[in-house]
Amino acid sequence: MLKTREILRLKHKLGLSLREIGQVCSCGKTTVSEILMRAKDAEIMWPIDLSDKQLMSRLYPPAETSTSAHEPDMEYIFHEMKKKKVTLMLLWEEYKEKHPGGIMYTQFCDRYRKFKKVNKISLHKEHKAGEEVEVDWAGDHISYVKPDTGEVMAASLFVAVLPASAYPFVYAYDNMKMPNWIDAHVRAYTYFGGVPKITIPDNTKTAVIKSDLVDPVLNKSYQEMARHYRTTIIPARAGKPKDKAADENMVGNVSRRIIAALRNRQFFSLYEINQAISEELEKFIHRPFQKMEGNRETAFEKIDKPCLQALPLTKYEYAQWKETKVAFNYHVDYDNFFYSVHYSYVNRPCQIRATSKTIEVYVGRERVAAYPRNYNTSKRYETLEEHMPDEHKAVYGWSSDRFLLWADKTGPNTRKFIKKILEGREYPVQSYRACMGIMRLGKDYPLEIMETTSREALDKNICSYKYFNLILKQVVSKLSKREDDKIIHHENVRGSRAYAGGGIHA
Repeated sequence: MLKTREILRLKHKLGLSLREIGQVCSCGKTTVSEILMRAKDAEIMWPIDLSDKQLMSRLYPPAETSTSAHEPDMEYIFHEMKKKKVTLMLLWEEYKEKHPGGIMYTQFCDRYRKFKKVNKISLHKEHKAGEEVEVDWAGDHISYVKPDTGEVMAASLFVAVLPASAYPFVYAYDNMKMPNWIDAHVRAYTYFGGVPKITIPDNTKTAVIKSDLVDPVLNKSYQEMARHYRTTIIPARAGKPKDKAADENMVGNVSRRIIAALRNRQFFSLYEINQAISEELEKFIHRPFQKMEGNRETAFEKIDKPCLQALPLTKYEYAQWKETKVAFNYHVDYDNFFYSVHYSYVNRPCQIRATSKTIEVYVGRERVAAYPRNYNTSKRYETLEEHMPDEHKAVYGWSSDRFLLWADKTGPNTRKFIKKILEGREYPVQSYRACMGIMRLGKDYPLEIMETTSREALDKNICSYKYFNLILKQVVSKLSKREDDKIIHHENVRGSRAYAGGGIHA
């Protein structure tokens, strides 16, 4: 059903062809065509407000009896024919045994020839105007020197090209990590002044989490950026440079026309490198074609630019995603800052979407909480009162009383310390993680050590798990040293009298 929804979205919202939709959804054109036909017959249009069960029943109503002949599985036949001494006649006879009402031998052979012909074709890829952009990192680097340290750094070059007009974009970064990968795409779309329908990356980890010929798993931040710009990500097949031949060729041109041209220049920052790249890129796009009139600039203005999709009103802001679980105190942790969600989601898997300004929490596809991003290290908890259960008690048995009851069994100093931690926050639930950590320490150390540590923490007015743990280690270290320094009394051990004056008394 997820693929069905995606097929309908790509067709009705982006207007992609059957072949393009099949590439995106990892299925055949026949499957795409069938689903679109069924949706049309069922009068289903995008957006879809039906549940998966309702959508399934509308698309696939109870089958009507049919007298049409059962079609042979040509993919199975194709692979069987690779085996020794297997013939079409043998396979047709096996097919007729299973399906007596099936097609005759002549039709069987005709279908096989057509299937074989289709699967043997290696098409020259005709690029349509404004349809695709191919992206990759150049293999060569440009070095620069940090003025403050003298360290030599290598700058990586991002290359994007519109294959219909061979119009390029190049930009340098200090690394090839995800934030720079996303920023490079945003800059490329802005430079082109529009967005192609399809973006074709390599199988780099910043684009594809899990490479697969049939169903590659894309990075979620990358997918989100693509949705913002209304472009579809279709990764090139691993080890198939022909899938993005234009970009492979452009990487070579960038190496020869830009990197080589700048080989003797000394740079001291990425800014200087990008300024120089911009100058060389301008020369390159105005360089006349050898076998046709015009240059890359005129080709872009004539071919690609009129057909690009319009840029969105706002630039995409890079967001990181984190898979996590709602803690027992109904808060989620991102970068050691804690944000509350409704207590009913305790122990549920969730996803956190973090930008430089906001934090959003999703359970499934539903956004259950949103906050301005917190950078205040002195107040790491963000808690909304409506997320709390009655009387500010945590769910599943965790409460202030439970922690105090445990502290009573440990000793009076520990109880005072736990109470002080609970009272030190705006809401007691914000301190439950610290109390839980101290309880776990109590399983590994005697009551006397816990009491001594609690007393020292109270004297120093320290109310956090982190510093309690440090004090605990100091207490254990002191006691261990004291044990080592004790004088051992034993009848076989001589004391200081045996050495007084250096002699023996009568």
